[in-house]
Amino acid sequence: MGIADRTAPDRSPACSSGWCDRLRAAYSALHAAVDLDQLAANARALLRTLPPDVELLAVLKANAYGHGLVPTARAALAGGARWLGVARIEEGLVLRQAGITAPVVVLGPPNAGRLREAIAADITLAVGSLADLLAVRRAASALGRRARVHLEVDTGMHRFGADPAEAIALARALRSDPALEFEGIYTHFATADAPDCRTLRLQLARFRAVRERLVAEGLHPPVVHQANSAATLRGAIGDPDLPGRRVVRAGIAFYGLTPDPAMSLPAGVRPALQLRARLTRCFTVDAGEGISYGHTYVTDRPTRCGLVPVGYADGLPRALSNRGWFLVHGIRCPIRGRVCMDQTIISLEDVPQAQLGDPVIVLGDPASGAMTAWEAAELSGTIAYEILTSLAARIPRVYVRGGEPVALADSFGLLERDVAVTE
Repeated sequence: MGIADRTAPDRSPACSSGWCDRLRAAYSALHAAVDLDQLAANARALLRTLPPDVELLAVLKANAYGHGLVPTARAALAGGARWLGVARIEEGLVLRQAGITAPVVVLGPPNAGRLREAIAADITLAVGSLADLLAVRRAASALGRRARVHLEVDTGMHRFGADPAEAIALARALRSDPALEFEGIYTHFATADAPDCRTLRLQLARFRAVRERLVAEGLHPPVVHQANSAATLRGAIGDPDLPGRRVVRAGIAFYGLTPDPAMSLPAGVRPALQLRARLTRCFTVDAGEGISYGHTYVTDRPTRCGLVPVGYADGLPRALSNRGWFLVHGIRCPIRGRVCMDQTIISLEDVPQAQLGDPVIVLGDPASGAMTAWEAAELSGTIAYEILTSLAARIPRVYVRGGEPVALADSFGLLERDVAVTE
């Protein structure tokens, strides 16, 4: 029996009543089982594909792509990641409050209202304009403390970052300002997951040109990163003939999913999250009856159905109505009718043995036959990133290590076995 199939938690003396009760509640309903060992294994597998001098930054944006910020960060570091990347200062502060001391880089525009907190917590900030630089300098000067800064160069994404011509002037300003430590430079690729690599090659050339100018002026910072998951898998990890510690930023690949269904992952990289539930009702619908809102599915014969407590408020796309499937006893059970806010009906016609309380895999590893995040995405007209990051905060996350639950994040906060930590 897998850990996510348990109906009762450990009864040992070390199992406090609070831990047991909350774990039991999570396992009895919809929950996400997150394998911390697999996350660490994914980090190690990605590192094995890189030259030994290249470091790994695990991207933890959006609650670690739905996996949970603090436990995922610790798993990444256990797997060999040296850096952690977030989108917002608040995420970095949560990591610091949890006692995590590894380098944390905010990869998005800095929130001016949190700059002093970020600098005080030794969180590295990104700048992409003179206005960003001045805001960080003011906050650092007010604290009397140097701020670590990475300069993003907009080489073609046309989102956050400085134009290549502007980047040179910003680098000069960063290097000469005693309140700022020019720690790194980076860019972000727009099409690294596309078969056509022309835009990727253009961005690589633009970034290299900026870096060569910085080298010529003696301004190049000690750290450089350019590769997201897709670029890492393609080997576009940075130029070894230019100075700077090379770092790659792994997001979706760290979580065990490919950046694009056409791309392959290194051996050993697998999904670390399963979204699981239990059947809360088993019933038969007569022939000619409609199921769920709008009666978009009408039975042509008496049909045995099951009710699963998951819906679009949990992040399950409504577009999966009459298209997706869940796994019961290893059998694919198609969704019948519309996905509701909190509940979904599936056919149990091919699983006559199914009964109330049986486990259901909503999303999982393709090896099991479960619907994967990419399959759900393609059926819904979106991408796996959105499926994972849309998983609602109300879904309990159960963290497993060595086959045993070691932490739980639910509506009441993060509870590590017998040690409560508010996330």
